[in-house]
Amino acid sequence: MRRTSKSLSGLLLLMLLAVLSFLIYGNMQFAKDYSGSDTETISDDEIRTSPGENIDIKIAVCGDIVAHTGLNAEALQPDGSFDYKQIMEGAASVVESADLALVTLETTFPKTTDYTGYPLFKSPSDLAKSLADLGFDLINTANNHSVDSYQSGLIRTLDILDENGLDHVGTYRTQEERDKNHGVVVKEIDGITIAFLSYTYGTNGLPVTGFEYAINVFFKDYMSSQADIDYDLLRADMKYARSLNTDIIIPFMHWGYEYHRMPNAYQEELAEFLFAEGADIILGGHVHVPQPMELRRVTDNEGNEKTVFIAYCLGNFISSQNDLYTNLTAALELTISKDSNTGETTLKHVSYKPLFMVDLGDYEIPYEEWRYRLWDLHGAITAYDSGDNKGVIHQGMYNTMKEDLDRLHTVMDPEFDEINGGVDVEKWTLENS
Repeated sequence: MRRTSKSLSGLLLLMLLAVLSFLIYGNMQFAKDYSGSDTETISDDEIRTSPGENIDIKIAVCGDIVAHTGLNAEALQPDGSFDYKQIMEGAASVVESADLALVTLETTFPKTTDYTGYPLFKSPSDLAKSLADLGFDLINTANNHSVDSYQSGLIRTLDILDENGLDHVGTYRTQEERDKNHGVVVKEIDGITIAFLSYTYGTNGLPVTGFEYAINVFFKDYMSSQADIDYDLLRADMKYARSLNTDIIIPFMHWGYEYHRMPNAYQEELAEFLFAEGADIILGGHVHVPQPMELRRVTDNEGNEKTVFIAYCLGNFISSQNDLYTNLTAALELTISKDSNTGETTLKHVSYKPLFMVDLGDYEIPYEEWRYRLWDLHGAITAYDSGDNKGVIHQGMYNTMKEDLDRLHTVMDPEFDEINGGVDVEKWTLENS
């Protein structure tokens, strides 16, 4: 049947009205779905985990705080309080920019105000506040000075860390606290979970009889120098850590021979054992000087082949020691990446910032305003090269800094140095598989 022009126009009008109604209703429904309270707001975490996108977090790791009395004198304020933040200024940029910042505390916070350095470290509790103010998050407390203030001081140290919002791993107030998670502490950052463990070789001969649970010791006979490793303890704790199904497992190890710049046989043995038991990153300390860091390919006991990382020792973070290498350290930066589709989590990038502990007394420079400072070594050298002596640098001090940078690079691979770009772990893996 043939349509007239009038009927065709009416049909077109009806179709146009239908389209307009759909568009108006659709827009209203779209507005309802993505505004107001009818649906939940899309969170930043949901945006970060969109399909095809990876989550990256940065971890900063600093060495051992060896709290000599000279640092206490430096931190003392006119009102009688103590502020250590300025002393640590060279690491500030790395610590503040990290999603998680770690450091080892080789001192205790007893109730007494009779503060002492070596051999029994007893420090003002204001040090904990300074660490929190700088941006640290997790404190490694298992080391040979953990019980320098005996059991009461160990307990108070943990209480003070708690009061300042600082997590801790390696020492414990009660058997129940140690048993609760096999001493493992789990941190979650933007959906990436990390299990931390911590152990020391001993306690400098101070007995922990009756409260052995208070500190993780990896030698069976902690009162002697015999390297008899307690593999049963380590195996049980690592098994528990694996059972948590975290993305990454990181043990802290307080080990090695003091002032030795290369790892010894038992460090190598322990590293192999921990990697086989599922460790992804091992962070070492104790020897007061830097030791090497390296990436390696391993196959764990479950048959998983992977790239792992170890820093045998970062050296003293802050101290008053003056021997060669004891004033050299590095702030380590680790980038961890998680594939939002597969959940696979890997170490993505590793770099370090060379740091230099300045003692003006070593250079016969008057220290009316300050004596001790941790400096960014590259930054200090570059400043002097550009005509800025930072108020104190003379030619002799400059020469020492240049020599010390070379010394650090003989121990820690300069490829990891941030000034050289650090190491892309995926690229390294492809080249070494």
